Amino acid sequence: MLTIRTCSLRRYRIQGTLPAPASEELNRRLTDRRFLPLAAREERTYGWVTADNLLLTRFDADTLLRGEQIVLGLRIDRRRVNPRLLRAQLDLETRARALASEDGAGPKRMSKDERQELRQHLAQELLKQTSPTVDAYTVIIDPARKQVNLLTLSRRAHETLSALFLDTFEASLAPLTPWRRAQELLDRPQALDALERTVFWEPESWPTAAVRPELGAAPAAGAYPADRRLPS
Repeated sequence: MLTIRTCSLRRYRIQGTLPAPASEELNRRLTDRRFLPLAAREERTYGWVTADNLLLTRFDADTLLRGEQIVLGLRIDRRRVNPRLLRAQLDLETRARALASEDGAGPKRMSKDERQELRQHLAQELLKQTSPTVDAYTVIIDPARKQVNLLTLSRRAHETLSALFLDTFEASLAPLTPWRRAQELLDRPQALDALERTVFWEPESWPTAAVRPELGAAPAAGAYPADRRLPS
């Protein structure tokens, strides 16, 4: 997970305190929130794994530390029943019960509640037979700078990291956006309040089809964001 040459990431500022990088307290907290496999009827689970192997959940200084940084893996497993398969299975069961009712072996018609109960039962059975999808992402924690990097842009992964980090360390994560970083670097952060967004072009200034035929008709006002550049 750490051999890639290029990556996409998002940064966070830690709001709170963390245990020392090589402490037993850190290992205990990670072990308490380690990844556990999906139970038979679970649809989603997540937790910490080692950065080198997503199957390992044993944490110590050798597996965690890279210099002064803590490197972890965030593993997320999801299992979802295919809706088309569920509908097909429900259709077969409904037809089988209809044939049984014609032979006098069952009620003539299923009620709405009975159909819903049958659907839930089939979904649970199919869920146990469905293999989960497995995702693992690298998390780099820099305790000295109180910074966390998650090496993905997946919205679901970032939401999961925020929840798991808070649950593990009782510390929250604040997105380290360029604006926030600028406020940290400036002696007078309030100087940023005077900044205004640059508008590169207005919809009314779009060239007409007579001048630029390849552009076609001008778009309606508000069709594009105000900071969209004029196509070349």
